[in-house]
Amino acid sequence: MALCQRLIGAYRLAEAEATTEQGMWSHSLFRDRQQGLTQALGRGDPAALAELLGSMFRSDFVLGMAHGSLISEGQSRLKARLWWLTTLTKLVALAEALGVARVENPEQGGVGGALAEGVEDLVVKIEARLGLSLDFPEVGAAYGVMGGVHLVTPDSPDQVYAAVRLRDAIETHLPRSDRPVRVVEIGGGYGAMAYWLLALVDARYVIVDLPIVNVLHGYFLSQALGAGEVSLFGEGPAKVTIVPDHALSSVETPFDVLANKDSLPEIPEREARDYLHWARSGCAGLLYSYNQEAAAPFYGTPQIVVSEVLSEMGGFTRARREASWLRRGWVEEVYIPVAAPRSNQAGSPGHSLR
Repeated sequence: MALCQRLIGAYRLAEAEATTEQGMWSHSLFRDRQQGLTQALGRGDPAALAELLGSMFRSDFVLGMAHGSLISEGQSRLKARLWWLTTLTKLVALAEALGVARVENPEQGGVGGALAEGVEDLVVKIEARLGLSLDFPEVGAAYGVMGGVHLVTPDSPDQVYAAVRLRDAIETHLPRSDRPVRVVEIGGGYGAMAYWLLALVDARYVIVDLPIVNVLHGYFLSQALGAGEVSLFGEGPAKVTIVPDHALSSVETPFDVLANKDSLPEIPEREARDYLHWARSGCAGLLYSYNQEAAAPFYGTPQIVVSEVLSEMGGFTRARREASWLRRGWVEEVYIPVAAPRSNQAGSPGHSLR
């Protein structure tokens, strides 16, 4: 209840200062899904908010960030089994990417070798390679496949994979330092990549997103990491700091890493360019993009392609471009800024991110 009171206060402050709506997530399709959530926030009702967020991973308002109500007890067993197989496929792909399972070759025959000793054995091998637990936090009534006593959700292999690849980029391109890496993520989803990266890297993490989505990753990360580890909008600094999209001026620069997963293509081109121009002037280390490039139209407006916008803008040199091991059609890219970033040590009064 105390956390939900904080979330309501931060949301109201962010909404009071909001100036624009952004892209797909401002469309009525998404607002309708989030109606109950916004009503509870608007009423200032922490009990209703706690009830909604307590089952967030079985709700419509997380669709687009997690699987939500796509799998439910009321749907067919066949559909549930297909999602179960999809989760196992992603888990195997993660194991192949890490080199703890052989990559299957359809031209040579033989399938399912990675699961020959069972799901639990594969989970144990992945965890040993990474030095962390794959068990999804007990937050939001999450569901998935059990690997022994550990829960693997339909999207967690992909989130772990992105965090590992970002960890690898940090180790490759940033100089070693005794201080925490300063990471800024644009569009944090429900906070999963941040959660897994913080298990791999000593970091201070800032998430910039729409006020309604700030509520989701604020709740998830506060429950998963501890409420004292997360600073909501208008609060003092913490290991993870969450701010709305209109508060970029409060983010201290220069920072080491700008990360974006599954969101820049969904933002209107003008706002996406604003983010990238800001990154060009504030990022001192690397930009990590994990996005699709289909440029598919959403209600008549094509989504942007990050690589094309960055190529046209200039200011970054591409250091890596690879197809994702886990998600067909997704591209991982690492860019290095070519100019020294500007420093902004002040931030906004009461909202400084240090």
